[in-house]
Amino acid sequence: MPKIQIESFLKILEIHYQKQIHFQVILVTGTAGKSTTSHYIKLILQKLTNLKIGLFSKPHILSITERIRINYVPITENEFLEYQQIVNEINKKFNLELNWFDELVAIAILYFIDQKVDLAIFEIGIGGLNDSTNALNSIINVITNISLEHTDILGKTIKEIAYQKSGIIKQNSITVTNAQRGLEIIKQKSKEKNSKLYILKEIIKIKKLKSLFPQYNYTIECISNKFRKFIYKQNLKLTSNYNIYNFLLALLTSVIFIKIQKIQPKIEVLQNLQPIIDSLQLPLKMQVFSYQGKNIIIDTAKDYKAIKKLFSELFKQKIEFDVVISFSKGKEIKLIKKLFLMLIQKGIKIYLTEHSIEQKKYPANQLLQDLYKISSITEIQNFEKFIK
Repeated sequence: MPKIQIESFLKILEIHYQKQIHFQVILVTGTAGKSTTSHYIKLILQKLTNLKIGLFSKPHILSITERIRINYVPITENEFLEYQQIVNEINKKFNLELNWFDELVAIAILYFIDQKVDLAIFEIGIGGLNDSTNALNSIINVITNISLEHTDILGKTIKEIAYQKSGIIKQNSITVTNAQRGLEIIKQKSKEKNSKLYILKEIIKIKKLKSLFPQYNYTIECISNKFRKFIYKQNLKLTSNYNIYNFLLALLTSVIFIKIQKIQPKIEVLQNLQPIIDSLQLPLKMQVFSYQGKNIIIDTAKDYKAIKKLFSELFKQKIEFDVVISFSKGKEIKLIKKLFLMLIQKGIKIYLTEHSIEQKKYPANQLLQDLYKISSITEIQNFEKFIK
């Protein structure tokens, strides 16, 4: 399992290379919002403290170096190739059989050790319990939300998936979540591990103000005396109607971190959070472009729920559109079918494509074959008419 292999990698670093982890670790998992939450934790803590902070996140858009950053600056291509060679040599020498993602995790760990970061934020790959990033001893575990995903790996039910994701919870740590489904499993695991659990909705109240797609306006207010000193009532603007939860989960995580580390934060930053929201550098996260008189909306939506919200907003405003879409391996074919039927009922044309990461892509022809296997003759006829 990947976790065991990275644990072996860490032991090898210590015994044979005299390298040890001296930085604190925050792990972030969940069905959707992991990347955005990870980036926002990094941005908030960078503004609040003078710490040197590493960030390991996914996916990348233009260069794989986007996945490994220090103080939000990506590792250079030369540095990446240098560390990749070192990891490959260790992998072969000790027969670790690291896969593609494990190798990236190993590169990030080694790079952060050498660069002497104070804190590293790692976004989980898949699930949590057996993920390679979970070899790290996290002091804070973040679980964004839980819904059906990677059912071939994580399990067929919310309960099974929640069990996998709550597997990142460490003994005597802190857990922060916005999960509603699977929450009982998270509570149970937190209790078993003596991990203090913080639930976002019990600490911050969110009120949605009058908004017009693609900008959403909110008022936030702290309803917990424990955090009122750090979380101020204010208005915030975001470019998607679910990112408010990712941002506030990151804010709560950051405030908890500075409290347990007894760091005096820059209060003026907390009093005006909008510049942090605006500084996010996640390409293609709900971005709107104009080309030859047409608007193009690009979003790396993580799951059925997220993409349905986007399409629902467009339907609500009676905007006509076509869809160009690709999927990763492991996506639930029943939910893809449900999504396509929803679009077809509205007369939307769908252009099915593939993304470029060979290890991750769900081949378009294979997806169609899988789709047809679970569809009626009438549904297949509709798919053939509307999907290209």
